[in-house]
Amino acid sequence: MLGAHTWITDQAPLLDLMAKNIALNNLEKSVHVAELNWGVPLPTSFPSPDIVLAADCVYLESAFPLLVQTLSDLSERPVDILFCYKKRRKADKRFFTLLKKKFDWTEIMDHPDRETYTREAISLMRLERRK
Repeated sequence: MLGAHTWITDQAPLLDLMAKNIALNNLEKSVHVAELNWGVPLPTSFPSPDIVLAADCVYLESAFPLLVQTLSDLSERPVDILFCYKKRRKADKRFFTLLKKKFDWTEIMDHPDRETYTREAISLMRLERRK
């Protein structure tokens, strides 16, 4: 609504629902829906992002390497990646072991709602691709 062009992504079964939500909020001019399958090369038509917002993406252990690869592909040029993560199980440590191979991260400590969301085991981090 402030002039940015936003792309929201997911797998094919959710694209129609996302498009309906965009229409319900009158955002068709600035928000675009695109299919994005983790671990698959980015489509040539996919724009190079300035900011990536990733929320609640760590849930399926078999998808961990695919997510890391896609985050890496999205950050081939400098990009801000804000990553929101809810700690659910010990297996999630495997995700961070994979992530560490390609990224460094810092937890965002100055968010005004940090005290509230950390009580629910949620972290907000900034990822930076390793060179």
